[in-house]
Amino acid sequence: MQGRATTDQETKGKEFLCVATYLPVRRWRHLIPFLRMTSKVINQLKKSEGAIRYTVKADFPRKHFWTLSIWSSKDALRRFVMSEPHATAVRKFSEWAGEGAAFVEWSSATDLIGWNEALQRLQNPTFYYRKEK
Repeated sequence: MQGRATTDQETKGKEFLCVATYLPVRRWRHLIPFLRMTSKVINQLKKSEGAIRYTVKADFPRKHFWTLSIWSSKDALRRFVMSEPHATAVRKFSEWAGEGAAFVEWSSATDLIGWNEALQRLQNPTFYYRKEK
């Protein structure tokens, strides 16, 4: 996972906000614009105050992508989501999203969340961009 390293002392007694997304791209013609926007959002994420860890997973042949990020607070996440280029990415993704595109948020006492937990939690998402039929 990317992000800054934390110590046990820094994380003791804290609560972290975790966010996982499942982002299937609907059409091949949307893939290049999606990847360009993803690059911009990752650059924004690297500079975001409150972003503890983040990672991205891809299945290019199927046009499926996943993200996992851990935040110091809901306010830090909200600032990131409402700022550019992420705000534009959300608007564009409603056009690019394939069926099942969703995200899930949850709280954790640790900032060491893995893909197994994230994928399991995505089975009951907080929000669908495009719900499966």
